[in-house]
Order: sequence, then structure tokens, then C-alpha cells
Amino acid sequence: MAEAKPSTSVVSGSSQLEDFRCSVCQEIFQTPVRTHNCRHVFCRKCLLMAFKAGGAHCPLCRGALSQWEGTTPTRATDLEAKMKTLYHACVFCGRQVKLSYMRIHYKSCKSYQEEFGTAPRVSHLFASDQSTSVINRLDSIYKCPLCPQGNLNRKTLLDHCNVMHYFEVAQAVCPICSMLPGGDANFASRNIVGHLNARHQFNYEDFMNVRDDEEAQLQAAIEKSSQYFY
Repeated sequence: MAEAKPSTSVVSGSSQLEDFRCSVCQEIFQTPVRTHNCRHVFCRKCLLMAFKAGGAHCPLCRGALSQWEGTTPTRATDLEAKMKTLYHACVFCGRQVKLSYMRIHYKSCKSYQEEFGTAPRVSHLFASDQSTSVINRLDSIYKCPLCPQGNLNRKTLLDHCNVMHYFEVAQAVCPICSMLPGGDANFASRNIVGHLNARHQFNYEDFMNVRDDEEAQLQAAIEKSSQYFY
């Protein structure tokens, strides 16, 4: 017997949308987590950053948090499931988007990029034919290694995995590494989401310099990425 698909609906009013907005970043939740005592919900990254900056206190009510909430907060699975069934119009382009994908949508929304000045820029370092061949490989569109979602660049692949698969510990081949110089298309990372966060927070091409060899450039990107993974 086929599994029943969850019904979907459109979030109509701003008051209803507030139930899915993080009080720290004021955006739609990304990987929502819930505090243990006061039951307030935040983006996972927002809560961890607030904990690191302000100590073991809820960013909203200043209630006490346990030490483990600063590293492994409880996932708000009920809210996350509801976000997968609700749509709302992007305030920048008007497109109807699932709440669970809204933050990922911003990465490809031209109206959002124009509003915040985040449109992609071409680095002046890419002047040689040698660099261009590497850029072409890194501009590839990837498929998520854990689900059928495709048409993702490096950043949207990372965002997608952190939203949809953050708590999954699964073995898979990294689609980005397989495209890098010397990459092995058959090597599977034991924890693919952890691997993506630790190694691909920064673009390899951001560190491109024709005076350095490719290994040195790649190592610089990896070291920079690891500083932002927690």
C-alpha cells in the first residue's frame, strides 16, 4: 500500500508566518531547534551562536539553558515537518516556496540578491586559461548525495544538506570533491554532511592564485572552512 503524502497549504497571513520566524535572525527557521525548559524555537545556528556569545541563556527570555544545548540542541521535528507542508510567497520575488526551502531559495533569488547586494562576482584572480579550466569544474551543478534534489551549486548544496539532512550520519561520495583536481569519484565519506561543512564552507576558487600550485590552494580553502565548522 502506497504511503500517503502529507497535504500542503499556503500560509496566508503575516501573523501565521511569525510562528516560523526565528527571533534572533528574523528569518524563516533553518534547522529549527527547541530549548528544553522554556520551549522557545530558534535556527540551530542562531542558538549556537547566541550560546557562544551570551552564555547559557535563552536569547528570547533569558531562561537558563543546559550546557549540552550549546552543542547539541533538540531538533524541533514537529515544526520542521509542518514547514515541509506549508508554502509562502517569497517577499522578494513573489514565488510560492515551501517554508522548509525558503532560506535555500534566497540563494538563487535574483530579487533577494539585488536587494542585499549578494549577486555573484567574478574574481580578478581568474585571468589565465589554466585558472579558467579549474573554474569550469567548480561551477558545476551538483546533486544531493542523500536525496534526489538536484540543480545545486556548492553553497545551495551545503544549505540543503544542513536544512534537510543535518542530523543524518550517512556514507556517501562528495559530489564537490569528485570534481576537484585529483578527486576520487568512488571515495565515500563516512559522514557526508559533516564532511561538507568541514571542507566546503569556502569556495576553492576564492583562494585561486596562479603563483601557487593547486594543492596549496585547495589546502587553504579546507583550512579556512574548518575554522567555521562547529
